[in-house]
Amino acid sequence: MRILVLSDIHGNLVALESVLAAAAGQYDAIWCLGDIVGYGPRPNECVALMREQATLCVMGNHDLAALGHPDIDVDNFNPHARQAVLWTRETLTEESHTFLAQLPDTPVLPSGQERLLVTHASPREPVWEYVLTPNVAWENFALFEQEICLVGHTHKPAIFRWRLCHEVNLEYADAVADNELVAEVSLLQAPSSGGVQLDTSAEQRVILNPGSVGQPRDNDARAAWAILDLEQMLWQCRRTPYAIELTQSQMQAAGLPRRLIDRLSYGW
Repeated sequence: MRILVLSDIHGNLVALESVLAAAAGQYDAIWCLGDIVGYGPRPNECVALMREQATLCVMGNHDLAALGHPDIDVDNFNPHARQAVLWTRETLTEESHTFLAQLPDTPVLPSGQERLLVTHASPREPVWEYVLTPNVAWENFALFEQEICLVGHTHKPAIFRWRLCHEVNLEYADAVADNELVAEVSLLQAPSSGGVQLDTSAEQRVILNPGSVGQPRDNDARAAWAILDLEQMLWQCRRTPYAIELTQSQMQAAGLPRRLIDRLSYGW
């Protein structure tokens, strides 16, 4: 089974359609890691595509904010994000609202895939926490047992690997080698082409982030996505150029903040 993994689409229909075109024929199912809406100018169209094509989708923090959830205080957002959230709330159709409202806001165990856990932000805080460093990843690895956890939210592709390895216990100076198993977490480079072999087991697990379709923040303006090949156990990070200026013109017509428009050109 080959899964097209998408995250943080953020109402960027041009980017989403470009990714779907680039990935055509390479996947058997689509999983969306949340934040279908927010920031971008075409929330309803993006929701419609995910409603029709994604077999699994989870709730993101911008999805939750766009619903007007009582636990979300938009005053805690920065001014640009707050303006975009309020615009999105007003723009969502009833059909889009209904679809977003039923998305799970807790980690999901996909049916028939006992090795996988899927969430928007992190297992510890499924909607809010940014897994950007090995320390935060370490704390989250302690909270799940699956070999692979898929997350989004940071808008940056990443691979965090937890593994048990042998370390010499230096307390026993006379011993040739008194090996103990210790855990370590590493941030691995996510290549933009090719793939990473996932040699997962009880002694080696990973947290995988495909990056953002609609608003990359790793200084690469191209849309980010990934293919997870569960037969070959291969994680393939991909980038797709799209007509950024078209999305920007749509944002300008909608009256969205200039900073959100400009940042798409630079991938930050």
